[in-house]
Amino acid sequence: MATRLDRQGVLTRDRPPLLSVVIDEYVLRRRISGPEVMREQLLHLVKLGSALPRVRIQVVPLSAGAYAGLGGPFVIATLPGGEDVVYVEGQLHGQVIDRADYVRQMVEVWESIRGEALSQQQSLDLMAEVAETWT
Repeated sequence: MATRLDRQGVLTRDRPPLLSVVIDEYVLRRRISGPEVMREQLLHLVKLGSALPRVRIQVVPLSAGAYAGLGGPFVIATLPGGEDVVYVEGQLHGQVIDRADYVRQMVEVWESIRGEALSQQQSLDLMAEVAETWT
């Protein structure tokens, strides 16, 4: 856990990276721990998304139905040289892919997912609202 908390420090350094995250509303509502922990986690996300200008958190609402993000989680990272890579994580392993055609396809999937998501402010409001249901 300390390692995860240490990694968050990168978001507050002098030149933080842009972190843009889209999560499914079901994630906000699925009980993983006790209600107080769920509430604290959601309020922490709201705080990060409100206080740090280079952290963007959006939520795909339940009303979206089926959308491209249901294919599973992935990360698109831009390396220092400017090239993008995709990290796909499975239950047993993760894989970094740098093939241009695959990266291009995943960027299109990412844009589709973002198109289904609420705005940043709507997402923060929804997370705060759901956090209050965990009391």
